[in-house]
Amino acid sequence: MTDALAQRMADRLKALTEEERIALNEGQIAESERQHAAFTAAFAEGRCSVCGDGLDVFDEKTPCLHWFLRPAGVKKKHYPAVAQAFGMMSIQSWMRWVANEGGWAKNIADTADDDHVVQVTARYGDYAWSISCGNSDFAGHSGKNSSFPHYHVQMSIKDRPFISYSDFHFRIHDDELTILKAIAASGVKSKFIHGESFDDLMAAVEPEWVVNLPVDRSGDQSGAPFKMDTIMIADDGTTMSGDDIYNLFERAKREGVTMASLAHTIPNVSVQTLVSEGPGVIDPAPRAGGRGGKRKEQ
Repeated sequence: MTDALAQRMADRLKALTEEERIALNEGQIAESERQHAAFTAAFAEGRCSVCGDGLDVFDEKTPCLHWFLRPAGVKKKHYPAVAQAFGMMSIQSWMRWVANEGGWAKNIADTADDDHVVQVTARYGDYAWSISCGNSDFAGHSGKNSSFPHYHVQMSIKDRPFISYSDFHFRIHDDELTILKAIAASGVKSKFIHGESFDDLMAAVEPEWVVNLPVDRSGDQSGAPFKMDTIMIADDGTTMSGDDIYNLFERAKREGVTMASLAHTIPNVSVQTLVSEGPGVIDPAPRAGGRGGKRKEQ
């Protein structure tokens, strides 16, 4: 039943005209904007936009997404109730929104590969969450507690493990299963509005955009989202003066720009700048057998 419905939805998506596709996207974006505005307003007040309680309130009778901020009283045993009340994508969207409250994009790592439907890590303050759903998880594999479509969650607090991937096999809700299958069959690309990751950012911008960003050198650089390595090579038969490089550094500091953006002003040199994630970007936390590691430089 799920597969048949998913295929009908996929066929419908593929059959949309350009005007219908634009209207559908605009409607979804408008709804996401509405929900996110309510979320940010409540979050700024220390409240949960889902249940209305304070983010520090735990009511065992009302499972809620804000339990992932572990208010006093929440134990590991309580999280299956959250997974039952909310689907994988709702949980992921909430985690992404919370993570971006602590700094846009740099606190989310999307590292899903051909073997994963979902592999994301997000952090906010002392909290870090990861969701992993491999292809075999999505299909259901052998095992008493894993023969159904499911996903895994990992959570740490102050770098100390609280929930491990192996603790639970959370069932994927039927409606989400249908939607995810339909999206895969249709080839439609889905995005999390206001839940963009560093990987989304790097895929959307050219390295030149990063190179030309303003630079604030007054604060702690350990939270910087980007790292730039600039290579300057003097043309054949010419030399490059150390004074030129020093003056370039001083000018960049004075103007609040990157050295890479000014490197072309030194005559008779060729310049190449490699852009990668900076020290402030979250490291992926893949499940064993998944793809992790650093992202490729641009």
